Amino acid sequence: MDIPYFIHLWSEGKPNEASGRSFWNNRASEFDKLVRQGIPDERIRKIVEFLSSNNLLTKNSSVLDIGCGPGRFAVEFAKKSTEVTGLDISDKMLDYAVNNATAENLTNVSFKSLNWDEVNLEECGWEKRFDLVTAINSPGIHDQITLEKMITASKGHCFLSNFVDRYDSVQDIIHTEILKLKGAKFYNNTVYSLFNILWLMGYYPNITYVDTDREHVRTYQEACVYYSSLFEAENCSKEEKSSLIRSYLEGISKNGLVTEYVRTKTAWIHWKV
Repeated sequence: MDIPYFIHLWSEGKPNEASGRSFWNNRASEFDKLVRQGIPDERIRKIVEFLSSNNLLTKNSSVLDIGCGPGRFAVEFAKKSTEVTGLDISDKMLDYAVNNATAENLTNVSFKSLNWDEVNLEECGWEKRFDLVTAINSPGIHDQITLEKMITASKGHCFLSNFVDRYDSVQDIIHTEILKLKGAKFYNNTVYSLFNILWLMGYYPNITYVDTDREHVRTYQEACVYYSSLFEAENCSKEEKSSLIRSYLEGISKNGLVTEYVRTKTAWIHWKV
């Protein structure tokens, strides 16, 4: 088995086109929700501790965070390093990111509206520019080209996080039972393929598995907006999807609230370039 085999395996079950700016703009408020509520996110704490304890993130580090979203990781990285640059295609995500950095009085983190697929490292002056390049559950790293670009931007280490398994008590039922959708989940084969591609490229990737359990509580209206946005790219009418989702959520809501239980197994992959 060679690199093309694992590239093909990686692509199986993935949509032909990556989700665009509007998809992520519609989800920006949901992603920033934990920050606004002031709820500690154990995933962030664990990753920061892991990177620090393995000397991947130090006070002298320059960091590039690909697909930074509302900047929750970038902000924490900035507290531990010299400088951080966060990239995202969603302007709304970046608005939240700037606000979150400002709220922490951080001046060593900046955010740029860029699509990683389109970034020209030479023009940006980013070839071998960063001590640490991260992509944490980011769709920005989705093929060999975007992976190699991630490696080229680093002069030290790369860190990539992705799901190995995930159970969402509400989303999974909407997917399989309400909308009757088929096909593999988007993360199937990703970690397995990435590890083997990196190995065949001559790197020595390290892998750590982390289990996380959490719950999300949304108002009925918030839930309708959130789950409709998740399935906006599926091939059935927007009105039909919205009606089916609303009906299901109304049936499971209690006192106007919808609770979803999420259980994930995540792989952290890091390697020296």
